[in-house]
Amino acid sequence: MADLEKIGEVVSTDVLIIGGGVGGLAAAIRAKEEYPDIDVLMVEKQTIGWAGKATKIGGVLAFLASGGDADKFIDFQVRNAGFYINDQDSLEKYVGSTYRALEHLSEWGATIAKTPEGKFVAIENSFAPGYSMTFIDIDMMQPMSKRAKTLGVKMQNKIHIIELLQKNDKVNGAVGFDIVDGRFFIFKAKATIIANGSCGYKVRRFWSAGTGDGIAAAYRAGAEMRNAEYGNLYGHVVMRNLDGGMAGNMFLVNAQGENLAQKYMPDMGPAGIFLPVKLGVGLETEVAEGRGPIYFQPPTGGPGRPGGGGGFGQSLPKIGKWNQLIQGKAEKYGPQPPSREIAVPLHGELSCIRVDADMKTTLEGLWAIGDTSYAGSAVAGAVASPPGVTPGSGIMFAVISGEWGGIDAARYAATTSESDVDTAEVALKKEGVFAPMNTDSKYSPWEAISSLQDVVAPMKYSLRRSKERLEEALSKVASVKERLPELHAKDTHYLSKCHEVISMTACAEMTFTSALAREESRGFHYREDHPEQDNKNWLKWVILKQDGDRMNVSTESIPIEKYSVKPS
Repeated sequence: MADLEKIGEVVSTDVLIIGGGVGGLAAAIRAKEEYPDIDVLMVEKQTIGWAGKATKIGGVLAFLASGGDADKFIDFQVRNAGFYINDQDSLEKYVGSTYRALEHLSEWGATIAKTPEGKFVAIENSFAPGYSMTFIDIDMMQPMSKRAKTLGVKMQNKIHIIELLQKNDKVNGAVGFDIVDGRFFIFKAKATIIANGSCGYKVRRFWSAGTGDGIAAAYRAGAEMRNAEYGNLYGHVVMRNLDGGMAGNMFLVNAQGENLAQKYMPDMGPAGIFLPVKLGVGLETEVAEGRGPIYFQPPTGGPGRPGGGGGFGQSLPKIGKWNQLIQGKAEKYGPQPPSREIAVPLHGELSCIRVDADMKTTLEGLWAIGDTSYAGSAVAGAVASPPGVTPGSGIMFAVISGEWGGIDAARYAATTSESDVDTAEVALKKEGVFAPMNTDSKYSPWEAISSLQDVVAPMKYSLRRSKERLEEALSKVASVKERLPELHAKDTHYLSKCHEVISMTACAEMTFTSALAREESRGFHYREDHPEQDNKNWLKWVILKQDGDRMNVSTESIPIEKYSVKPS
């Protein structure tokens, strides 16, 4: 221990949770509720209770209400969203857990829309047959944070975790640094939970912290990745307002006023709020052939009127206050123009850490929850990270997977002894963490980030795929990767950016490698050179694993014979 303390500040805990968003908080709360005697520590590079996406785009929860039809929803989800590469056992477990998750959120102090009789409001979910949706106020993480602290959960902010620690093939903690003062931290843990989100490549500022740090760390530690090709989510937003979000992809028109959903997907059906691949490719075609720009043109009285939250503003005070603010702006400046030009930025949302039904990874001592493992869990199949085609599943999956992982990790920690940390390994990792501060290069992390975005953001690489373009994309990613040792950090804030682009580069390589391997089109993965879904040869998961300096690619047949929903 003495030698270890010379390297950095040593912190020991039973359960280490990397990430302070809604999923991490759910994991911490349930771990302490079920195992009150264990120590739980949360570490976050931003601020616990404010981190992640939930407070930025939250408000809707999708769940199985009393009287709902689980079989009908699962059948729809597998056939129309997951396209048969779901883990149907995990999906069934998830659906059956949604109502109890609502009860937990309410018990923890979150404000959920309720009827005068005190029951959860349940609105038929038009995007998901047999399912319902309700609304939660956007300050949900504040009472959750308070609940966690009351239970004795310890919290550390502004710590950027970079690498996992291992000994004897077991993960036993992690290392990172304080982005404010540069202190190096060594976290020793019996169980570690990765909860720091997906990779969005900093294209959209509202999720600029989602840089795949946990995904990349797990990959470097030897964890398997699954469904990495599904890290290519796109969505439409108002032009020049890339931080906004929009629903209503059925109201997109070209410069001639032609409805593009009807043109490219006349039988679209429920498609969620993000762009279906066929429609996204159609938008690109319209602009390329001179019929752009693209506009959002809802019918009179359609989406966009004040009153978000389903008209439950009085029972959801924070959303109600927001609605009043928007309504006041409309009264002062006039209503939104009937037709607004839109842009289609990449969300990314790579979430490929492979986990089982308890959110345990393929490494002993390591769990991954929420948007680190949404695709890797195979709960939703051939879609990118929540909400896929079911709005309201993002927060729900984070909370439910957090509950599963938190309880299982706590159970493991309660029955295992602490393992020693390899001092030599820690010293080597510290050297790697601070390497960008010791280079003479002037290569800025922002320059590297921009070069990487030039590869991942264009539709021609991430949405409209082909062997030729995927190989071109991988070549460009390799060029970025080759220059990563030159990265220079002038201070610890820039050091954090250096490690973010290192993580994002690894994530981009995973996505394009997996997409190149899947020689068919399925869900959000579209190959121009293999445009059809191939159930004969590709009812498989693509698996990635680090093998020395290379990325090993394999496939695993889906046990479709044991599942209830099968291709026709």
